[in-house]
Amino acid sequence: MRLGFAPITWNNEDLPAELAAPVPYETVLDEVAAAGYAATELGDGFPRDPVVLRTALETRGLSMPSAWCALRPLEAPASEDLDATRELCGLLSAVGAQFVNLADRGAPESLALAGRAEARRQASSDWDQIAGRVRQAADVARGFGLRPLFHVHAGTRVETRAELEELLRRIPAAELQLVWDVGHALYGGIDPIDVVRTYPERIAYVHLKDVDARALGKVREERLGFADGIRQRVFTELGRGCLDVPGLLRALRDIGYDGWLMVEQDSTWLSPAESARVSREYLRSLGVQTRPA
Repeated sequence: MRLGFAPITWNNEDLPAELAAPVPYETVLDEVAAAGYAATELGDGFPRDPVVLRTALETRGLSMPSAWCALRPLEAPASEDLDATRELCGLLSAVGAQFVNLADRGAPESLALAGRAEARRQASSDWDQIAGRVRQAADVARGFGLRPLFHVHAGTRVETRAELEELLRRIPAAELQLVWDVGHALYGGIDPIDVVRTYPERIAYVHLKDVDARALGKVREERLGFADGIRQRVFTELGRGCLDVPGLLRALRDIGYDGWLMVEQDSTWLSPAESARVSREYLRSLGVQTRPA
């Protein structure tokens, strides 16, 4: 498998500048590479000039396999979402990416219910509109030579197992696979390993993140929204939370998965560089050997 570390630990996109002062992209890339990773994703403050970005990655031996692409299927006209998707996919294609991670952006009412979304009900017509927008964005991605993936995310309209299945039954696997974020799955009450075994044909890319069960319990008990979950550091370093990392790795090997493990931690009580190092050392202790980008 190939191992990367996402940049959000340095510059959180949901709470910009609240958790720490902004960090220059050069520092982010330096520290990702120094911690022993082969890749990252597109982060806040990264250059949008593809020549500058590709040079910055290559000089550090890094690649950029994918990036987050937020959609607003019930709030924005299709033209706005698809124009933004084209702009992002053009950049990703120019720096050698393989995927784009499509997701619902999350409206205030869904963000407020993160971790408790089972109380929410959505109309069939809304699901048809969500799936239609995702299919349109997926078509854009394929036009740039990228594989479109979907990201289940706490605080969005696709958070729970039932919501995931509402989307998947509307879009066949030949058209859409998953960037399977196991931390957001746990946040939304999904067994991430069971989804790997149930939908092996959908698993194309993995966001590897652990969850602090005590912090998640507090979020649910006190009915806190997603931003407060990030403030509570609900996501934690690998091996320090409730994710069965060895079990997940076994399940991925069992389905023949040999793609990216993109370690991602939205916030941390450690410095970002130390957080990246701790998770890398934990994976090394499990015998995770990665091949070059």
